[in-house]
Amino acid sequence: MLNLHLRMFNLKKINMKKIIPLLTLCGFAFMGFAQESKNSGVVTYDMTRKFELKIQGNQNSDIANMLPKEKKSKKELIFNEEVSLYRNPVKENGEDEVIQESAGGTSIRIKMVEADEFVYFDIKSKKKTELREFMSRRFLIESSTDTVKWKVTGNQKEIIGYSCLEAELVGASKKTVAWFAPTLPIQTGPDGFSGLPGLILALDVEDGKMTLTASKIDFKPINSKELSKPKDGKKVTAQEFRKIVDEKTKEMQSASGGAMVTIRVED
Repeated sequence: MLNLHLRMFNLKKINMKKIIPLLTLCGFAFMGFAQESKNSGVVTYDMTRKFELKIQGNQNSDIANMLPKEKKSKKELIFNEEVSLYRNPVKENGEDEVIQESAGGTSIRIKMVEADEFVYFDIKSKKKTELREFMSRRFLIESSTDTVKWKVTGNQKEIIGYSCLEAELVGASKKTVAWFAPTLPIQTGPDGFSGLPGLILALDVEDGKMTLTASKIDFKPINSKELSKPKDGKKVTAQEFRKIVDEKTKEMQSASGGAMVTIRVED
């Protein structure tokens, strides 16, 4: 069919000056189509959490030195133009990470359990619903992000091939820095962070205490079933959830004499 059209053009001797602008417009059309295909997909993030585990009394320095200082895991952000969903990736083997260390004839095994969590964000209404798991209980936290404000610093760096700008969260109780890609105009990001004119590809909370950095973006159509709003959980406010966590944490500390973790030591 294309060859037939070309022969017809030659017979009519159409002016090439008219054809070139037409081809240029077609090129822009294809570019626009390619850009539209980037409006949905999945971002994979590498997460690192730093922490300090202590043994009550902490008399055995060898065991204390064997305790992990950080946990690494993967996170996913599924998105389209209207909503996004932040979650743990589906595990192929269904197992949690187990760390085993040994020194001086003593060995320890620590099971690192990743809490089940989802953060559903409605980009247009700027409302988010968080499903947080704590002590085998699920809680739903609904809030608005209308008051979230960022300050763009002007610093730049490249993340997985995208030029990103740095922004600091204004008025945050914990110092939070984000890196967003203006060329990916989806105003969302991991763990419910949003409000920047571009997809957030990296986060740093409390100077490295928690970091998230995109390692891959897979642009593809997203089935609406993959972006379902969480519903299974007790509805609470953010303040109520924080109060529950604080109270239960104090109860565990009191019951265990201050110990925050249980470690099985094998000789």
